[in-house]
Amino acid sequence: MAQVIKYAPVVELLSHYGIQKATMSDLAEAVGVTRQTLYNRFKTKQHVRDWALLEYMSEVNDTAIAVLENAAPDATLKVMLEAFERWGGDHVQMVRNSPHGMDILEGGLQLIASNAKTPIDRFEQRLEKFIESRQLSPSPAETTMVLVLAAKGVFVSCSDAKDYREKMGAVINALLGVMQSA
Repeated sequence: MAQVIKYAPVVELLSHYGIQKATMSDLAEAVGVTRQTLYNRFKTKQHVRDWALLEYMSEVNDTAIAVLENAAPDATLKVMLEAFERWGGDHVQMVRNSPHGMDILEGGLQLIASNAKTPIDRFEQRLEKFIESRQLSPSPAETTMVLVLAAKGVFVSCSDAKDYREKMGAVINALLGVMQSA
């Protein structure tokens, strides 16, 4: 039976040491398997990193989606903000404060660019359904696109989770708050 390898220690190790400095032995030790097990399963450090980042992005998106799916029927803008906090705000500190956090972000962006379908697509699809089902916008697809693009911009420009929350709250209120009060 194949050993279960957890992605989180890989992401944490790479955010501190980077892909260049981390060895397969370091990665194996972090996840509690032998170096040979990693080589047999992944072949290269880059493949370990890619796998870990895809798993990380999947969990992040699943957490944000759960916020939307478990929302009360009358919940709207606050729930959207909480979903975006799970999607981006919770991860600002790792990217900003880890020596190689920006490398993790860059690796994730490269994966997104190279894959036709990514975990982010699931969040965008669920967000669009949320906006549509609550009639928050006459054009849910376009509103979703603008919110996601804004969230990415806020992520790279903010200093911490609080800053992310404030800026995304302003974006959501500016874009949808007007429609709520109309």
